[in-house]
Amino acid sequence: MKNEKKTAVPIYEILNLRRYNPQYIPEKESCILSIGSKICGTLQNYVVISGLPKSCKSTFLSAFTASAFMNEDIWSIKINMPQEKKRLAYFDTESSVYDMYRQVERIRHFTKREYLPWDNLDVFNVREDEPQKIIDLINSYLENNEASVVIIDGLLDICNDFNDPVEAKRITTWLKRITKQYNILIICVVHLGKKDNNTLGHLGSAADRYAQSVFEVIKDKEQQTFTLQSKYMRSDADFDPVSIKNFDGKFEKVFYEPTPQQTFKKPKN
Repeated sequence: MKNEKKTAVPIYEILNLRRYNPQYIPEKESCILSIGSKICGTLQNYVVISGLPKSCKSTFLSAFTASAFMNEDIWSIKINMPQEKKRLAYFDTESSVYDMYRQVERIRHFTKREYLPWDNLDVFNVREDEPQKIIDLINSYLENNEASVVIIDGLLDICNDFNDPVEAKRITTWLKRITKQYNILIICVVHLGKKDNNTLGHLGSAADRYAQSVFEVIKDKEQQTFTLQSKYMRSDADFDPVSIKNFDGKFEKVFYEPTPQQTFKKPKN
């Protein structure tokens, strides 16, 4: 038996689906990602973490991920997934297998668990896949799993040419569609350009424009600190910057002390 062709939905039916319904009262917006108690990410939205290469984006991303499986926050960062959708998916488009497994171990270390909760966490390495194949893999995952948070590390790898405005529009439209369709929060990682310190290409600019929040990770070579700060916030006021420093192989949050030396110090116990 031959497959029947799908009948196109008439445009007026689509228009009626998009119509504002005065009788409908949506559920209260659910805060999924907060930093310093500020609302940074909610369902049906996406956020962007940007930074130069080697600026410690992956370390902050591991803290984001780990906080989803802890009762407390990490460096004031907290992901709270809905009780009915306690699943997080992490798609790594860049790392070697060794680096991906090292990232997973860092996540486990932050959770202070012996084992990660694999019933609620899925991690995929899609480094060798073409951009459209990665999109297809993410679509397939969402069709078959009840996740509430999806991490794409990094976004530029799902685009053939991040300087093509048509490609950029296609990717951002896809992000807007799947966040609404599957009622999820997406966390994207996008590199900054070394020359202008802006997210790369038309895709980076478009991603910033439609994101609910855009964060930037900055490395201070002199102080040897890495700071996560808000760049654009739609839902709440800016959060206080979060600075960390590597103390003998262990990253810890530090605070800024306005002394003449302008040094960062470990917080007092």
